[in-house]
Amino acid sequence: MRRKGTDVWERISLRSKLTTLSVALIGLLLIVSSAGTMALLRTYLHQNQDAVLISTVEVMRQQSPLTVEQDLATRQLRLPNLPSGYYIAFLDTSGSLQLAFSSSTTANGQLPNISNFDLQAVLSTQGLPFEVDTRGRFIQENEGAGWRLIAAPSQAFPGSVVVALPTDANNGLMNQYRNVGLVFGGFLLILSGMAIWLTITRALRPLKEVERTAAAVAAGDTSQRLLRLEGQTEMSRVNRSLNTMLDSIDDALDARGKTLEQMRRFVADASHELRTPLVSVRGYAELYRMGALSDKAKLDDAMSRIESEAVRMTSLVESLLSLARLDEDKALEIKEIDILALCRDAAKDLSVAEYRREIIVTDLNEVKLEDKSTLLANVDQNVIKQVLINLLANASRFSPEDKPVFVAAGISEQTLVIEVRDSGEGIPKSLRDKVFERFYRADNSRNRETGGSGLGLAIVKGLVEKHGGTIKASETKGGGATLTVKLPQA
Repeated sequence: MRRKGTDVWERISLRSKLTTLSVALIGLLLIVSSAGTMALLRTYLHQNQDAVLISTVEVMRQQSPLTVEQDLATRQLRLPNLPSGYYIAFLDTSGSLQLAFSSSTTANGQLPNISNFDLQAVLSTQGLPFEVDTRGRFIQENEGAGWRLIAAPSQAFPGSVVVALPTDANNGLMNQYRNVGLVFGGFLLILSGMAIWLTITRALRPLKEVERTAAAVAAGDTSQRLLRLEGQTEMSRVNRSLNTMLDSIDDALDARGKTLEQMRRFVADASHELRTPLVSVRGYAELYRMGALSDKAKLDDAMSRIESEAVRMTSLVESLLSLARLDEDKALEIKEIDILALCRDAAKDLSVAEYRREIIVTDLNEVKLEDKSTLLANVDQNVIKQVLINLLANASRFSPEDKPVFVAAGISEQTLVIEVRDSGEGIPKSLRDKVFERFYRADNSRNRETGGSGLGLAIVKGLVEKHGGTIKASETKGGGATLTVKLPQA
């Protein structure tokens, strides 16, 4: 079970999280740097004060209490460079106070109580400065207002000299520095927080654009795109990646829409193509049932028409099955075969149905080849044979009976090229891409007269593309159409 604090943190916006963490880090750095600076400043102040104490005690060790007392009485104290706010005391060997005096700026109520000193403890400091409170008790540094003292044996009388300086000034300076640091640090944190908030808001502005665009796309508007960001920042890279993804989604949806539209057209066209022969067969059946075909000649003609329509329906169904098989993910059986032999076999198969048609096999330069000529290529034999049969049947369908059909093959730049040329009317340039669409007919009446269903070239295109190749239509020199298949061999 997750803790409540974790849930609250996760509900905070990214901008607030980044700002909070950044300000917290800056605050931590300010605290650490201020603490370090204050420690260095305190050390510096103590070192300066200790230097004054050491120099002063060295001077006072040369003075006797009696001489100093006389000078004080006559106001002729001949002690140069005494620090301001000082307190100096002379103690005998038993620790009793012999003489004490201070500067005029030192308040009497703030003087350390020397009578409470433990002389042995004081002398054990071995001439090093230490701190006491106003009661004369040893204290640690920074425990509060007090005095910094140094004690040393006198060289002018049997006893010790104590020199003290108040720590108020140092403590006041430290407090002032701390207060200034707090004010400045707080002001800096506020400014930093505002600057970080504005910077993060501006930096995350593209995310708002992403959110808006994603919502629009989710609502169905796939044309929405993010404003292009220049540079190589993280947001610009995300921007370009998302635009690329949206382009891919848009293209996929367009392709899906086109596929669905093609499928609807395909079903409608297939239904229409099947409906025509079925209506014809049904019509002849009704004529027979009504007794309108009592004459043998009429009956024979009706049966011939029914057979013709049945053959056309069979051809159409087989073509539809061929198109359906193209969508199957069946691996090709690539092997080395003789393409020219395959061309001759396809020509012979066509000659069985159209024995008057002459089919000539040539090379790409239109030079007729002998029957023993060979051309080896790596292809799927069944696929290429189906391609050749469909192309030759299409060329024969649109060529006059007294005109030959040409099939040419060759290798050009590591590509197998197969060309089938007819001697018909040709294909207008504006229709050369459309002839490979399913059920497309440039002239519906002519295609029906020649028995075409509009699927032959669509099947060829599917087979060629499955083989990794291309097919295009062009004009034949002297009239007619040339269909060129290119299959990579590398």
